[in-house]
Amino acid sequence: MARDARRRIIGSAVRSAVFSALVAVIVAGLVTRQLTRPLSRLVDGAGRLQAGARDVQLPLPRRHDEVRDLTGAFNDLTTALAHQEAWRRGLMADIAHDLRTPLAVLRSEIEAMQDGVQPTDAAALARLHGEVLLLARLVTDLRLLSLAESGAITLTPTPVDGSEVLQALADAYALRAAEAGVTLTVNASAPVPFTADPDRLRQTLQNILDNALRYAAPAPVNLSAHWDGTGAVLTIRDHGPGFQPDDLSRAFERFYRADASRSRDPGGRASSGLGLAITRALTEAQGGTITARNHPAGGAEFTLRFPAVTEELT
Repeated sequence: MARDARRRIIGSAVRSAVFSALVAVIVAGLVTRQLTRPLSRLVDGAGRLQAGARDVQLPLPRRHDEVRDLTGAFNDLTTALAHQEAWRRGLMADIAHDLRTPLAVLRSEIEAMQDGVQPTDAAALARLHGEVLLLARLVTDLRLLSLAESGAITLTPTPVDGSEVLQALADAYALRAAEAGVTLTVNASAPVPFTADPDRLRQTLQNILDNALRYAAPAPVNLSAHWDGTGAVLTIRDHGPGFQPDDLSRAFERFYRADASRSRDPGGRASSGLGLAITRALTEAQGGTITARNHPAGGAEFTLRFPAVTEELT
């Protein structure tokens, strides 16, 4: 009797142990699967991303833990890469379009001259020269924009006076402004000192003023400089139609023109569509910021801010 009882007890214990082990294995397997499945998805998603896919989005795990955060960060990364890829393709298409147009004009003009349809006179050569200048300007602007955005541009920071810079700009543009019917006014009586590269600063302001003459003529344009306690503030405001909502959000995009039919300024010079993009890149390369808005009283307004003491520039 005692032996039988002991055997039954031992048998029950063995069965319980085996059953517990099986349950533990099953539970451990389920838990491990719950933990490793998101990691396996991440590994698979990384492989697809490496292979060139940009639309990879992984389901978020139910548990609010580090793996869920990692999955969310991966999805954000793939979304950003998809946007960059779309932007790159759009940029390449824009570059191809802007290069193709003057090249097509050059080809048609030259072929017409070769066929004897178009006389090779001074007017025809002037048109060809204008298209060559547009190509040269486009290539130069692309290189400058690339250098500025990559931080490879060479800058020479020098103490400058914002009042003097704006007055010199107005004097240099007086004739062009008069031809376009634009009145330039400068509101900067007190010195506004800050540090910037004089040549790059002048180029930045010229791009903004070119934009004003192109889109706001014959309305007046106001240039002002003041010190707001934290740095220098330079403002160029026109009294034209201002920005449309979509135009304002895309003002500093490469190759974006608010009105494609107005791609030349009052002097007939062609625009590369990179002026404002270069303006922002050059401003940020010097430690400044630039914003655009519609002035409450009408017209477009560009504001550049430079800190009181600019960090060391390269």
